Amino acid sequence: MDIEFFLKDRIKFIRYFYEAAIAPFAKTMDDIENEVEPYVPPYSEDGEPPFLSEWIDAKSGLETCGHHALSMLASSLQLYLKAWVDRLDKYHGMTFEVNFKKKGWFNGYREIFKEIDLDMSACPANLDIVEQIPLVRNRIQHPEELTTVNVSHSKSDLNKHPNPYFVQDSELALASDQEEQSWLFPPTISPSHEKIIEAISNVEALCSWLEAEYWAARNA
Repeated sequence: MDIEFFLKDRIKFIRYFYEAAIAPFAKTMDDIENEVEPYVPPYSEDGEPPFLSEWIDAKSGLETCGHHALSMLASSLQLYLKAWVDRLDKYHGMTFEVNFKKKGWFNGYREIFKEIDLDMSACPANLDIVEQIPLVRNRIQHPEELTTVNVSHSKSDLNKHPNPYFVQDSELALASDQEEQSWLFPPTISPSHEKIIEAISNVEALCSWLEAEYWAARNA
């Protein structure tokens, strides 16, 4: 089975889904900011920006689309890595004992790569970004607050990644401006369009590199 083909086919759908899903929310936010009908502000002496609740709802919708895209991306990566390792067992008799529950599945697979002397430092993908994808997926799928649809990073995730990737630049800048970087409040998981596309590209780069490494070793 051509596992890279199916991985890329899933990623193609994730890109399509994400771009199509965010379109109405992005348009609403843009229309409000540019005062396009029906979002033409009426005269008011109220200090609150007009259509603020509509803008916030659209922003939440945009972020939720990103959450779903990252969740699908994490699942696709996990399925690919399982197929990659299963192939070592099926065709080469290589088995591994890894506690995925304790280490987390992505770090578990990285341990397997270490066992077979696969030099991950040569991988062109940004593994720091890739590693954060399943962490974000876990937070998205297990929200803790009833009072908001926003999802925040956990303290344990922030200990691993003090500069989390999937946050708003304004939140990251606020923490960086402090004398010793710390988070007074857990930052919201708020992936921008650019960061979603970058995450997708890094997963694709990792899997393509792994596939090339497998076939180079098999044909050596």
